[in-house]
Amino acid sequence: MKARSRFSFSTLIGMSGGILLFLYAVVTNTDHYMMFLSVSSLAMVLGSTIAASLISYSASEVLLSVKVILSAFLQPPTTQKNLRAVVETFVDWGQVYRKGGIAALEEEALKGKHRDPFVEHGIELMGSGYSNHEIRMMLTDDMDADWQRSTLEGKVLNTMAIYSPGFGMVGTIIGLIIMLDNMNGDMAALGKGLALALITTLYGVLLANMIFKPTANQVTEKQEAFYYRRQIITEGFVLLAEKRDGLFIRDRLNAYLHPKARFQPKDSG
Repeated sequence: MKARSRFSFSTLIGMSGGILLFLYAVVTNTDHYMMFLSVSSLAMVLGSTIAASLISYSASEVLLSVKVILSAFLQPPTTQKNLRAVVETFVDWGQVYRKGGIAALEEEALKGKHRDPFVEHGIELMGSGYSNHEIRMMLTDDMDADWQRSTLEGKVLNTMAIYSPGFGMVGTIIGLIIMLDNMNGDMAALGKGLALALITTLYGVLLANMIFKPTANQVTEKQEAFYYRRQIITEGFVLLAEKRDGLFIRDRLNAYLHPKARFQPKDSG
């Protein structure tokens, strides 16, 4: 059973659209758009946000959350089409298991190139001879533990979303202090200096609302989708352990799918 992620075009469209609209608003309203670029201001906000996050969480948890941001463009295999394929797979595995036993099931299930660790765990439990109730309990514990781990990633990202605007304001205050110290009575420099001082606040708000918060929400959405998919897989292994026929497996697992996406083969045996 393949569990390969696909590229998320919705994330690409959303992020690209937000950045392009921001750039359009800047370029069409000023000829001095380069003043919105400041590496030192970005380093101040981003570095301070990460530093504060390292105080709040362990280094491994912060690093994992940063990796989640980088993987935001990957979509989990949880579409209705993919869930239908899960149902079809368990219908086929039901026939294999009834005819060839656990050896045949292991050979059929583990021959894929892109394997799912959760499915491998289910196969392992089947091979250990656990009952259907024990398999359901252990796979549910596996799902819940994975949910807790992923929830922590979302918490770290939400914390970063809280910190970054605050450090943006800190950067603005620092910029204002430096600006006032360097004015030397020249009031003409006040406007330009104030604009530069506000860049850190802009970066803090953009990081919070374009990166950290959306990615935190995406982590939760992805994990909910994974959890739902694994509920179907768990029920599938329970049905295999009960040695249910293909028709019963199909009708039981189809209950998890949208009516238009349900698996309806000509022969479910």
